[in-house]
Amino acid sequence: MISVVVAAYNVEKYLLRCLECIACQTFRDFELIVIDDGSKDETYKIAENYLKNSGLRYSLIKKENGGQSSSRNLGLKEAKGDYVVFIDSDDVVSADFLESLYNAFDEGTDFTFCNYQFVKTQDPPMDPNDAKSSFDKDGMIDQFLKRTIGFVVPSMMFRRDFLIDNDLFFREEIRFSEDQLFIWEVIFACSKAVYLYKKMYGYYFRELSIMSASPYDKIVSGFKVYADFCEELKAKHPEHLESINMILPRWELGTLYASASLMDYSEYKKIYQMMDGRAIFKKLLKINEIKAYLLGFVSFLSPKLLYELCKRMDLNG
Repeated sequence: MISVVVAAYNVEKYLLRCLECIACQTFRDFELIVIDDGSKDETYKIAENYLKNSGLRYSLIKKENGGQSSSRNLGLKEAKGDYVVFIDSDDVVSADFLESLYNAFDEGTDFTFCNYQFVKTQDPPMDPNDAKSSFDKDGMIDQFLKRTIGFVVPSMMFRRDFLIDNDLFFREEIRFSEDQLFIWEVIFACSKAVYLYKKMYGYYFRELSIMSASPYDKIVSGFKVYADFCEELKAKHPEHLESINMILPRWELGTLYASASLMDYSEYKKIYQMMDGRAIFKKLLKINEIKAYLLGFVSFLSPKLLYELCKRMDLNG
């Protein structure tokens, strides 16, 4: 059985479509766990009205607001399935999402994941691509550093015992970029992963979503946690020191990229200065990924130039 965890907060306009996509899955042996994280709108009522007539095996839990990570952690603790996925409450998935990820597991696989795309409407992606690749830990480290394949937590299916045995939970003390931190923890604990190139997850990018509503103080807090995390990794995995040294500057570059669409330039420049944006380029000299290399070079040249470039870059690029 698969446990599908949906953390929901103030998504009355979007939740129904998400639940409909889950209900239409070709793979039927799943439980749905919806966690209402203290919503102030009609989120809980919408979920309750839909689920009670859906014929699905489900749990609907209402809790005090604690953030997406706390809701996912609660869902993981409540899960009874052998596998678990975390679908965002405003996103959509193709009908074969669960079946394809489940069927991709083979001996020794800790998690499977698929490609994704940003969507402007809540319509699931349609993609005929059936290619897949297997990666060991070293391969996953390299792929995530370079971002050469799609990585988002909601497009991943995990063996539940892999998460529990390795104490892999989401860090509740941060509210910005917590997914990336979780992915790194997963990668350093894993032995094998399988990636499906087919786009089956639709990431609905909207104003004031959990992903986009990240003011300056949350980013600063995330930076401090990320820096400490990288020091922990160096102590635990000295054999991967060269790669670990690129994790923080890679995160900094991605954060500057995302921040360009969230902030005016004066606030953006404060983030740039806090991270020492000019130093990012030198730290990424060995990354061997042209997009990150070029953005790092622009960051070295000028924060204003980087800001203007990032504002104009295609989100799916």
